Amino acid sequence: MEIIKKQIKALTFSLLSPEEIKKISAAKIITPELYDMDGYPVDGGLMDLRLGAIDPGVRCRTCGGRLKECLGHPGSIELARPIIHVKYVPTIYMFLRSYCKECGHILLKEEDIKKLNAVQRLKKSKDVKKCYHCGANQEKIKIEKPTTFILGKKRIFPTEIREIVERITDEQIKLIGVSPQTFRPEWAVITLLLVPSVTVRPSITLESGERSEDDLTHKLGDIIRSNQRLWENLNAGAPEVIIDDLWDLLQYHVTTFFDNTISRIPPARHRSGQPLKTITERIKGKEGRIRHNLAGKRVNFSSRTVISPDPSLKINEVGIPQEIAEVLTVNEEVTNLNIESLKKLIMSDKYPSANYIIRPDGRRKRISKDLKKEIIEEIKPGYFVERHLRDGDITLFNRHPSLHRGSLMAHYAKILPYRTFRMHPAVVFPYNADFDGDEMNVHVPQTEEARAEARILLNVENNLMSPKNNTNLIGTTSDAITGNYLLGKDKLMREEAHQLLYNAGVTKKIATKTIDGKEVFLQLIPQEKKDLINEISRSELTGEYTFGVENDKITKKTDKELGRKKTMEIIGKAFTLGTNYLSRIGFTISLEDLNVPDNIKKKTDEIINDGEEKTQKIISDYNNDYLEVIPGKTKEESREIKILQTLNEIRTKIGKIVKEEFPKDKSVNNMIISGSGGNMLNITQISCSIGQKSLWDERINLGYSNRTLSFFKEGDLSPKSKGFVYSSYMKGLNPYEFFFDAITGRDGLMDTALRTPKSGYLYRRLANALQDLRVEYDETVRDASGQIIQFKYGDDGIDVANEHLNKKISPGEAIGIITAQSFGESSTQMALSVFHFAGIQEMQVTLGLLRLIEIFDARKTPSTPSMEIHLEKEYNNEKDSRIIAEKIKEVIFKDILSEAKINFSDKKIIFEISPKHLKTTHMGIQAIADKLSGSYKTSIKGNSIIISTGEVDFKELYKIKEKIKNTIISGVKGISQVLIVNRAGNYIIFTSGSNLKEIVNVKGINKNKTMTNDLYETEEIFGIEVARQLIINEIEKVINSQGLDINKRHLKLVADAMTVNGEVHGMTRMGIIARKSSILARASFETPIKHFINATIKASKDELLSVIENIILNQPVPIGTGLPGLMVKITGPLA
Repeated sequence: MEIIKKQIKALTFSLLSPEEIKKISAAKIITPELYDMDGYPVDGGLMDLRLGAIDPGVRCRTCGGRLKECLGHPGSIELARPIIHVKYVPTIYMFLRSYCKECGHILLKEEDIKKLNAVQRLKKSKDVKKCYHCGANQEKIKIEKPTTFILGKKRIFPTEIREIVERITDEQIKLIGVSPQTFRPEWAVITLLLVPSVTVRPSITLESGERSEDDLTHKLGDIIRSNQRLWENLNAGAPEVIIDDLWDLLQYHVTTFFDNTISRIPPARHRSGQPLKTITERIKGKEGRIRHNLAGKRVNFSSRTVISPDPSLKINEVGIPQEIAEVLTVNEEVTNLNIESLKKLIMSDKYPSANYIIRPDGRRKRISKDLKKEIIEEIKPGYFVERHLRDGDITLFNRHPSLHRGSLMAHYAKILPYRTFRMHPAVVFPYNADFDGDEMNVHVPQTEEARAEARILLNVENNLMSPKNNTNLIGTTSDAITGNYLLGKDKLMREEAHQLLYNAGVTKKIATKTIDGKEVFLQLIPQEKKDLINEISRSELTGEYTFGVENDKITKKTDKELGRKKTMEIIGKAFTLGTNYLSRIGFTISLEDLNVPDNIKKKTDEIINDGEEKTQKIISDYNNDYLEVIPGKTKEESREIKILQTLNEIRTKIGKIVKEEFPKDKSVNNMIISGSGGNMLNITQISCSIGQKSLWDERINLGYSNRTLSFFKEGDLSPKSKGFVYSSYMKGLNPYEFFFDAITGRDGLMDTALRTPKSGYLYRRLANALQDLRVEYDETVRDASGQIIQFKYGDDGIDVANEHLNKKISPGEAIGIITAQSFGESSTQMALSVFHFAGIQEMQVTLGLLRLIEIFDARKTPSTPSMEIHLEKEYNNEKDSRIIAEKIKEVIFKDILSEAKINFSDKKIIFEISPKHLKTTHMGIQAIADKLSGSYKTSIKGNSIIISTGEVDFKELYKIKEKIKNTIISGVKGISQVLIVNRAGNYIIFTSGSNLKEIVNVKGINKNKTMTNDLYETEEIFGIEVARQLIINEIEKVINSQGLDINKRHLKLVADAMTVNGEVHGMTRMGIIARKSSILARASFETPIKHFINATIKASKDELLSVIENIILNQPVPIGTGLPGLMVKITGPLA
């Protein structure tokens, strides 16, 4: 049998006409019966053997294939009366509104047809009352969902609808952008229903011997039964009322066959009451055919179990239980070189052996005891043997969720006893795994190409550095860091040093009788690398200088000077050296190690007392009206901000004392200083005081009215009543302290629970929007259609993962996915919302995950719009900055009022103005009165403005009063708060609210530096290039506020992708994703049915240029090693 390999180049979408359905139909289905008395499929039934083989023992009567060979064949049901296709109801409605019911012409004048485009024609032709072509009057068409149409006051049935739309010619259909080759409106009024093949709706046999049928088969049975009843009544000449009812019943069954979740009609159900899962439910959603079965592949030759650590393995090895190795086989081709060794494996009765052979025609044969000699004689070059997994075989190791490239790496198998996967602890970090019961997956590549790609591209060595930020993902952790740190402080005898080094894989002779521990560690580095040795010698052996994960200062230098293979060897040796030394000396922590001396506890009490006094002073100043109000805040808000700052300082000061005076000889101190785990804040809270607990960046104020708990007095503002926890965890918490601690702990759990789906959805959107971005041979970054996104990746073309080597990024690199992963993985660590502005908490500007989502969505308005206003040189001083800030702050009339009264007898409203607040507006009372004078007469009397309203009723008087109170009298609209900050001698005005258009025209403001966080406002005023830079700046603000690190090249790529077309487009289904040319790519993200329907109407063609659509069709993806026109540089003897 010759295997012919084909690749699908493109897909087109079409709604099948009745003629096409007849042509592809293998059988006409006429009976709801499935099987006869003997259990054999009934001819003309839904399991007719012409639709495909249903059991291993039968053949398809259409193609002759067996169950695993026949793909199935569709059938058809001839409907007694036409039925509306529920998914094309909006399209039919559009045709009925836009075309004449008599002549089939579009309802437009000839000149309009010539000058308008398709979209404009469709819009203008709707609901025209008279046809311009034949002069026929057009009654208004309405739709009563889901499938009932009303013309004028009378219902029109599908037969009439079909007659109307059949009159529309192909030329007329083209006028509104519809392709008559793939869609005609009468095809959406079904006369012949396509029946899916039996492979689409398989039948299963239960343990009892009874058959269980698919939901689609049940639904099709309902359709046939109702169709038969309608035929019978039509032939018998039944009254129209009965015919209409049976027609509606048939319509219901066909509608629920396509979609069983249509609103306004009850879903079709099983006898148990469970709704049937019909076509739409099978295609859409996470569990649907597109995402679950096609885009998400389920593979064989994989295994899953719990992981456990094994430092004796190499970093790039994975320990696999023998039990798994006997099932996970490697597909090895028989050649003249290996035929004898493979024959030995086949003859073996114990591990390692082989399970199957595969003949050249693709047929598999099980190796059993009886067949071994026969198979030995049969096999020859060209056969394949599925042998057991052995030491040295390449495997793929993966942990879910796969957030970045390091979540899937290639390891070499090491077959071991017991039942867990074993891995070296140095390689745990990129998988984000630990050893508390985590499970991981092993996959065995089955082709030589796959094994080569795994060895070269996915090898652990090639994933040493992160493509997110060029930090090392693999290195020493925990005990290895602590052990090397303590080794650096010790002095060893020569014999002990020899033993440690030998165990770590280093054979070097030490001349001196004793040696410093640091010198022992330096034996790992080649002695000719003096610069590297000197750099480590100058520092303590903390994690930064012992190859610590993501926190190392020497990994990049080692990689640059010694190469990747040698660097990986040294990391492995450093890990072994640290853990072995720690095991030799012993290392443990007791509760007493976490405790602090009494002198620190005494100082803790003094700091807390001092903080309480300061808090009491703030409360006293507030009560006596002495408290300085923060600009833009109320008195109460200012009080709470100042108290929170004071109470937070208490923990900071205690932490400083603990850091300075905590005994250096305690074991926990070695962990903290070395960087292997823990910090001084942990010690502070365990042994001294937990400190202020804050909820949503405020002191805790939930609970009873005007108090948090019932035993506090109403209005109590003391630290104790608002969440300050005096006790330490070691001492134990009071009940009310435990309550406050639990509140904030619960808030943290809620934050995680809410963040997880948001970050996951953000990653999915980014991956979908950027999946086709790749680096081309000319160093440009382009999308699937060939559009240039960047002329050179990141402006310099440097690969982030190899930035320290100054290495160019490889052609074919799926840089869009890498960028999506960089943000997706980081977003899982972000807080939902962080409220502060450039370190100034008072401004309450969102800078967490929600803000990142806003930026990527390109929301029309930020949730907390703000501006950063810079001043011209001559105005850059305290006095002028304050004047400008007061001028631009939006002042509403009610903000400067001391009282507003109504004189009902004279129909006048008297507004008394506060002189103190009037000064802040920089306006006179006359100017304010002029602002208020519109349709009302105004007059001034002292500090009062009097409005005469004329003859209006009492209700209207109140309305006028409220309307005038909300009038903006000065400042810039939208600027609700201002705050002046002196930053390195420059006075900057931060605002809450944004109005860039008006702000840039204010005298004294530097237009070149002033910015807003509103993308669309920036684009409108300054243009797309500035909007692009704003996207970069805003993302940078968010990741910096979260203490995260993402290389700027990724930020630039996102900004360029969002602005490449000259407009800002978000990473949403309405933004970048909607502009994808691929129908399957859009369908794989959301609402697949809608995209397929639109594709049939417009004759859309999917050229399969991107990633996801080729994955769906199981074809090579056009990135990486699948890059079209892959060029290979030949080096060595072949060059």
